[in-house]
Amino acid sequence: MLLPKIVCEILPRFAHLSSQIVPNKIQSKAIEFAINNVLKESLEDGELDFLEEQILEIKVTDLNKSWFFTVIDERIIVKSEQSISQVTISGEFNSFALLASQTIDPDTLFFRRKLLIEGDVDLGLAVKNLLDRVELEQLPNLLSKPIEMYATRLNQTA
Repeated sequence: MLLPKIVCEILPRFAHLSSQIVPNKIQSKAIEFAINNVLKESLEDGELDFLEEQILEIKVTDLNKSWFFTVIDERIIVKSEQSISQVTISGEFNSFALLASQTIDPDTLFFRRKLLIEGDVDLGLAVKNLLDRVELEQLPNLLSKPIEMYATRLNQTA
């Protein structure tokens, strides 16, 4: 099928280009909106209380981009400005795509050092465990389908 091949070729370039062109404030608000919708129940149930007054940095190394996450009043706040984080999870775009698609177990990505946790390891493991529980189906199709196709293609070429 031609579509997965096109998505596989375009998605990383699109992510890199958009991360450079789209203003940081818009990126942060879009990520914040999406993640609060996906994790709405978890937030209401207090499953993210461990991030209250803590800052998590997600760093996509090959995009040279970081976003900083915290929880305030049962809501995830995302910023792209440099903050002092208690924990950083870093890796390349492809590793985060594989994590999001759930085609590879998160532990495998960490053990193979495709994703790294630096700083407060307990906090990082709590985040990893939370990500492990998020189902791809919770994401809007506009996001989940391209990620799923891209990850499938990555696994076929690996």
